[in-house]
Amino acid sequence: MSALSRTQIQKIKFRGLFDIKIEVKPMPIEVDIKKTFLYKWGKEEGKQEGLKEAILLGTQIKFGKSKVKEVKNLLGKINDLNPLKKIKRKIIEAKTWDDFVRIFRNHK
Repeated sequence: MSALSRTQIQKIKFRGLFDIKIEVKPMPIEVDIKKTFLYKWGKEEGKQEGLKEAILLGTQIKFGKSKVKEVKNLLGKINDLNPLKKIKRKIIEAKTWDDFVRIFRNHK
């Protein structure tokens, strides 16, 4: 049996160091969803969609089904809550179709 060289001895010493098994387990994280930006964003998106649906329904009831498509196209360009609230109010206040549509030109 021959003597082991210094390099062979070092290889034997370090062989066990590279046989490491790493396991990653998911950590349970509790987050109050109401405090995240996603909740606020989702909530605002829901309000916008709800207002748009209310405006479309109000348009159909007051001005007829034929005007809904035109209003839907105009609403597609508006993504702020304040103008949508004004438009919703205007459905009730408007005496004529022209009076109602004027708010879309002045919503900015």
